[in-house]
Amino acid sequence: MKMKSFSVLLSVTLLVLGAASTLFGYGSYGRGGDLPRHPFGKAYSEVPVYRGSSASWGAAGYGTPAFRRTSPSERVCPPDAGYSIPSPTFRPEPACYEHGEPISLFNGVDLTGWTDAEGKAPNPGWQVRDGAICRAENGAGSLFTEGKYDDFILEFDFKAARGANSGLKYRLVEDESIGCEYQILDPEGMDHGDLHDTAALYDVIPAVGVREIFKQEEYNHAKIIVMGNHIEHWLNGKRIVSVQIGSPQWNEGLARSKFAGTQFGRNRLSRIFLQDHGDAVWFKNLTLTPLKPLY
Repeated sequence: MKMKSFSVLLSVTLLVLGAASTLFGYGSYGRGGDLPRHPFGKAYSEVPVYRGSSASWGAAGYGTPAFRRTSPSERVCPPDAGYSIPSPTFRPEPACYEHGEPISLFNGVDLTGWTDAEGKAPNPGWQVRDGAICRAENGAGSLFTEGKYDDFILEFDFKAARGANSGLKYRLVEDESIGCEYQILDPEGMDHGDLHDTAALYDVIPAVGVREIFKQEEYNHAKIIVMGNHIEHWLNGKRIVSVQIGSPQWNEGLARSKFAGTQFGRNRLSRIFLQDHGDAVWFKNLTLTPLKPLY
């Protein structure tokens, strides 16, 4: 073959290979040139974006999860805690999660989107006062969302009366009477220990150092992050709980708790409820952001 013909053939071959690489997203940075590769060989910008998700089941009041294309800064990734999950019932944890569209769980006016335990209208003991859901009367019973959720970031503001005890539960099991609980406890006149303090994962993972940042008879800001087997509780901008289901810390806490022997924390999809524990408590600005795992 003449040198000129060989050069032409080589140039054509390189052009074809370059076009194929661009088309299918191969190469170190995928199609975009500035985005890291997805484990399947595509840039993150090319990963299918979902509309709707198992993150929501049924009506949730004010919008449905709509997953959108997000930049890397809009993704959330569980910390590498080095934990191994021995149970084969758990799927491998994805590296990162994509944010969905935030859902307002409360419209600030009435209890649309909320029910009692049986899915009926809420008990009159729950009322809306000054733009907040208030547990106002005895015998109110717990207040449940209509929708069911799995992976999410939930933020809300809460206020507790002096000495009040309450909480917000998720990942419900055992006929929805047992679940992971973001504990709410006003410390006035009582000390139940770190396992029952505000922002603890009630009776399983303690809250340490919250008395200094808890605001008595004022609104506090709470955040719950649930990503697969990873759970976090935040209070007023400080991370209080960070734990992996199935880790030694989790197993030890569960074994000594009142929930030992149950499927505590194992149900990935459930309603969320506000607890009636006989005391006055207020909730507002409840916003849930669904998380979609990126594989």
